Amino acid sequence: MSLLLPALLLTGCSFDGVYMIVVPYSEAGVTCEESIDENFEAGFSEVDDEDGRSPWTYTEDFVGADAITFFHISPTASGAVLTWGDAAYPGLPEGDGWTFKWETSSSGFADAEHEDGYAYREEFTSSATVEIHFAQAMFADVAGTIKSASTDTHDYYESDEWDMDDTDFSSGVIPSAAHLVYKDEGELYPQGNDSEEQDCEDEDCFLKLKTDCQGDPSTFTAQHVEGNDVLLYNDFKDDAQ
Repeated sequence: MSLLLPALLLTGCSFDGVYMIVVPYSEAGVTCEESIDENFEAGFSEVDDEDGRSPWTYTEDFVGADAITFFHISPTASGAVLTWGDAAYPGLPEGDGWTFKWETSSSGFADAEHEDGYAYREEFTSSATVEIHFAQAMFADVAGTIKSASTDTHDYYESDEWDMDDTDFSSGVIPSAAHLVYKDEGELYPQGNDSEEQDCEDEDCFLKLKTDCQGDPSTFTAQHVEGNDVLLYNDFKDDAQ
């Protein structure tokens, strides 16, 4: 048994086992901020103000009943691990209780290059963090919070000009038209990348999109479920409402 386990003991009982988690309904939501960076000479985002900043924020909200799910907590050599469904979160003592946390991340890119002078590249990164904090290490009832955050980026790079006779296409594939517009005689038009026009300030065009989301913490209460915790969790781990 880990030397940290005594910190999990209150009233002579172990903190590990299966817990039924009740998350009361609240108006907590997820707030996301989006940003765009680009080098198109005439293109701009329709929602940008005169300073080039977006005045918009996006909030998602869900209205519903209290949620119920199940956690399983087990001691490890260096602390403890919380299992929620098929996901596992390592934990350590922190503040007034224990914090279980894990960050997932991914990244990648795709390149396309023509021998006669055209190049395109797309890059992406994605990360998400879930943090669960138990405010009281008690065998019977537990109080705590669940919070999450995520960041997604998509960066696009493309040659500004190329010979359409050599490549057989005249318009680029960079998704600028989905995010930028340009003004011509008072009218707004989608900003593309034409092979024969200098659309960007540099030799290559770029468009960088980023979305940061923060979830408001959700409070929960929990009750320890009596019985064989391994067998119980195998029965309960996919149960929720």
